[in-house]
Amino acid sequence: MKVFSCMMMVFVLVASACSPLKPPEANGQGGEGQELNSDINLNPQSYRNMAVEKPTISDDQDKIREVVEAEGFNAGAVSITGNHAWVNVKFKNDKNVSEQKKILATKIYNAVPRYKIHVRAR
Repeated sequence: MKVFSCMMMVFVLVASACSPLKPPEANGQGGEGQELNSDINLNPQSYRNMAVEKPTISDDQDKIREVVEAEGFNAGAVSITGNHAWVNVKFKNDKNVSEQKKILATKIYNAVPRYKIHVRAR
Protein backbone atom coordinates (compact mmCIF):
# COMPACT_ATOMS: atom_id res chain seq x y z
CA MET A 1 0.00 0.00 0.00
CA LYS A 2 2.89 2.37 0.77
CA VAL A 3 4.34 1.81 -2.66
CA PHE A 4 1.02 2.59 -4.32
CA SER A 5 0.53 5.82 -2.33
CA CYS A 6 4.10 6.90 -3.11
CA MET A 7 3.57 6.20 -6.81
CA MET A 8 0.31 8.19 -6.79
CA MET A 9 2.05 11.10 -5.06
CA VAL A 10 4.83 11.12 -7.68
CA PHE A 11 2.24 10.90 -10.48
CA VAL A 12 0.28 13.87 -9.07
CA LEU A 13 3.45 15.97 -8.75
CA VAL A 14 4.61 15.17 -12.27
CA ALA A 15 1.19 15.80 -13.76
CA SER A 16 0.80 19.14 -12.01
CA ALA A 17 4.28 20.29 -13.07
CA CYS A 18 3.52 19.66 -16.73
CA SER A 19 0.42 21.82 -16.90
CA PRO A 20 0.82 24.96 -19.07
CA LEU A 21 1.13 28.26 -17.26
CA LYS A 22 -1.36 31.00 -17.94
CA PRO A 23 0.20 34.37 -18.73
CA PRO A 24 -0.77 37.18 -16.37
CA GLU A 25 -3.76 39.21 -17.46
CA ALA A 26 -4.18 42.92 -16.89
CA ASN A 27 -7.90 43.08 -17.68
CA GLY A 28 -7.64 46.79 -18.39
CA GLN A 29 -6.04 47.59 -15.05
CA GLY A 30 -2.86 49.54 -14.46
CA GLY A 31 -0.68 50.70 -17.30
CA GLU A 32 -3.48 51.49 -19.67
CA GLY A 33 -2.88 54.90 -21.20
CA GLN A 34 0.61 55.14 -19.75
CA GLU A 35 3.48 55.87 -22.07
CA LEU A 36 6.96 55.19 -20.83
CA ASN A 37 9.65 57.51 -22.13
CA SER A 38 12.49 55.16 -23.09
CA ASP A 39 14.64 57.68 -24.94
CA ILE A 40 16.02 59.23 -21.74
CA ASN A 41 19.61 58.13 -21.42
CA LEU A 42 20.98 58.74 -17.93
CA ASN A 43 24.00 56.49 -18.46
CA PRO A 44 26.10 57.41 -21.48
CA GLN A 45 27.44 53.86 -21.78
CA SER A 46 23.88 52.52 -22.14
CA TYR A 47 23.07 51.09 -25.54
CA ARG A 48 19.32 51.62 -25.20
CA ASN A 49 19.79 54.94 -26.95
CA MET A 50 20.02 54.36 -30.70
CA ALA A 51 22.17 57.42 -31.40
CA VAL A 52 25.07 56.86 -33.77
CA GLU A 53 27.82 58.08 -31.45
CA LYS A 54 28.15 56.29 -28.16
CA PRO A 55 30.61 57.61 -25.56
CA THR A 56 33.07 55.05 -24.25
CA ILE A 57 35.49 54.87 -21.35
CA SER A 58 38.31 56.01 -23.62
CA ASP A 59 36.27 59.16 -24.40
CA ASP A 60 36.10 59.83 -20.65
CA GLN A 61 39.85 59.26 -20.35
CA ASP A 62 40.47 61.74 -23.17
CA LYS A 63 38.20 64.29 -21.47
CA ILE A 64 40.15 63.89 -18.21
CA ARG A 65 43.45 64.36 -20.07
CA GLU A 66 42.09 67.52 -21.73
CA VAL A 67 41.20 69.01 -18.34
CA VAL A 68 44.65 68.21 -16.92
CA GLU A 69 46.40 69.68 -19.98
CA ALA A 70 44.16 72.79 -19.85
CA GLU A 71 45.32 73.39 -16.28
CA GLY A 72 48.94 73.37 -17.45
CA PHE A 73 50.01 70.00 -16.06
CA ASN A 74 51.36 66.90 -17.80
CA ALA A 75 48.84 64.08 -17.78
CA GLY A 76 50.10 60.55 -17.32
CA ALA A 77 48.09 57.35 -17.32
CA VAL A 78 44.37 57.60 -16.67
CA SER A 79 42.81 54.42 -15.32
CA ILE A 80 39.06 53.98 -14.92
CA THR A 81 37.81 51.08 -12.84
CA GLY A 82 34.12 50.99 -12.06
CA ASN A 83 33.17 54.42 -10.76
CA HIS A 84 36.75 55.39 -9.80
CA ALA A 85 39.13 57.31 -12.04
CA TRP A 86 42.83 57.29 -11.16
CA VAL A 87 44.75 60.14 -12.76
CA ASN A 88 48.56 60.37 -12.74
CA VAL A 89 49.76 63.97 -13.02
CA LYS A 90 53.27 65.41 -13.28
CA PHE A 91 53.28 68.63 -11.26
CA LYS A 92 55.82 71.30 -12.17
CA ASN A 93 56.69 72.40 -8.63
CA ASP A 94 56.66 70.28 -5.51
CA LYS A 95 55.21 72.85 -3.13
CA ASN A 96 51.47 72.83 -2.46
CA VAL A 97 51.05 69.53 -4.32
CA SER A 98 48.17 68.45 -2.07
CA GLU A 99 46.34 71.73 -2.70
CA GLN A 100 46.93 71.45 -6.45
CA LYS A 101 45.66 67.86 -6.38
CA LYS A 102 42.42 68.94 -4.67
CA ILE A 103 41.80 71.78 -7.14
CA LEU A 104 42.56 69.54 -10.12
CA ALA A 105 40.33 66.75 -8.79
CA THR A 106 37.46 69.22 -8.43
CA LYS A 107 37.89 70.47 -12.00
CA ILE A 108 38.06 66.92 -13.37
CA TYR A 109 34.94 65.99 -11.39
CA ASN A 110 33.09 68.97 -12.89
CA ALA A 111 34.01 67.72 -16.38
CA VAL A 112 33.24 64.03 -15.73
CA PRO A 113 30.91 63.75 -12.70
CA ARG A 114 30.31 60.00 -13.09
CA TYR A 115 33.56 59.07 -11.36
CA LYS A 116 35.22 59.49 -7.98
CA ILE A 117 38.47 61.20 -8.93
CA HIS A 118 41.81 60.19 -7.42
CA VAL A 119 44.75 62.37 -8.47
CA ARG A 120 48.21 60.91 -7.95
CA ALA A 121 51.47 62.81 -8.30
CA ARG A 122 54.16 61.17 -10.45
